Amino acid sequence: MAPEYAMRGYLSDKADVYSFGIVALEIVSGKSNTSHRTKEDTVYLLDWALVLKEKGTLLELVDPKLGQDYNKEEAITMINVALLCSNVSAAVRPAMSSVVSMLEGKAVVQDIGIPDKSMSTDEKKIEQMRRHFQVINEQEISETRTLSMDGPWTAASTSAGDLYPVSLVSDYLKGRD
Repeated sequence: MAPEYAMRGYLSDKADVYSFGIVALEIVSGKSNTSHRTKEDTVYLLDWALVLKEKGTLLELVDPKLGQDYNKEEAITMINVALLCSNVSAAVRPAMSSVVSMLEGKAVVQDIGIPDKSMSTDEKKIEQMRRHFQVINEQEISETRTLSMDGPWTAASTSAGDLYPVSLVSDYLKGRD
């Protein structure tokens, strides 16, 4: 949820850009934005990404299940675009058309500054975040290994049409003419 919406209930296109940035971080990392622990132990994915950006180790954010089987340049681009989109200041966030251009490689990804340098000085907090995400990675890898690998697997997916079949001769559609 964009900060301006959380604090003032103000929705705009830039609030959607913020949400896109958070979802993009979740996709790249394979993690949820927040860990559901006690209030004092809560770790936010965005905070972790900003720490890694400052340390120059953004690839540490990439889902470890990918191993080395991903394009590192594309991952860095996606993370940087996500960080740009999830800037606290709505005025700094790009328009979605610019985001698309950056992801397509048609526009340069603007560099963002790290807004809060105080986080980097707290090595204890950084180590806590690192351990938190390592534990989550280990749990997910262990859960993945316990899944059955038997049976035929296909690359098919289910579409909305499969889940909600539409009859073109329905009374509803006839009444709309």
